Amino acid sequence: MLSQSDSDHSLAALLPLVICPKCRGDLVLQGAGLRCLNCLHAYEIVDGIPLLAETGSSELWGIVSEGQNSTAYQEHFLNRGVGEGYRHKYERRWSKRRATKREIGRIETLLASQPRSSRLLDIPCGGGRVSGPLVNATDLLLQADLSLSQVREARQKMGSQKNIAWLTASAFLIPLRDGSLDGILCNRLTHHLPSAAEQERLIAELLRVSRRFVILSYYDHGSFKSLGRRLRGKQPGHTTKREDLRARAQRHGAFVKIDVPLWFGGSRLRYALLQKIHCSSASTMLT
Repeated sequence: MLSQSDSDHSLAALLPLVICPKCRGDLVLQGAGLRCLNCLHAYEIVDGIPLLAETGSSELWGIVSEGQNSTAYQEHFLNRGVGEGYRHKYERRWSKRRATKREIGRIETLLASQPRSSRLLDIPCGGGRVSGPLVNATDLLLQADLSLSQVREARQKMGSQKNIAWLTASAFLIPLRDGSLDGILCNRLTHHLPSAAEQERLIAELLRVSRRFVILSYYDHGSFKSLGRRLRGKQPGHTTKREDLRARAQRHGAFVKIDVPLWFGGSRLRYALLQKIHCSSASTMLT
């Protein structure tokens, strides 16, 4: 459990940054929770963690969705047992521990390409599995996830460090002010989004909140592994074409500055650093 002083410090760090996920109005402390000054919606604070997550898909941002969406995945992952199973799998299996180490290495490399940050966001934080490099690269780290149990796990893993704050949030409706952060890590979410509308919304929200950069993982549609799965009649997962990623970044004021595979050239999982255009005069993609 977090001490009361640490919980108060976390809330104090969040309050200037958070907004209502429904209408983007200002939030104020009222009683034991938060209330929006615009739409008057109230939000609980549980164990020092503001509950600002909105579940759902494109109906949340006013678009009629046709075909698949990630709502079922979200509801599935809100089950505490699913999150715990995911954590245990990555802790117990040698191959998963090796993958985690490699992911952390990639994230460290991409963070090293940027000046030190004042504020970073880890969403979804997923129990803090790859959060270590972030806390050392910023003055304030925000850890957020749709699942309260995942946020609690992340807090337990990271400990009561003074430069971390926690909240629940959807990456489709991030309850933070425009440009309130220097950078964001969004690890292992894109390949769970089956529709182009959701992938576009994710990138738009991440780049709205970040004023400098976004580190984003995705499954490469053109990778050897994805191609091999398709040739064998298997689903390659919800992949993204590299040219589509570049186009989406450009539509929302950024360019793909770095794009590297997790393991080697044909690796399905890749890590891209999206740089806000106003932060750099460079416009070439490094591979």
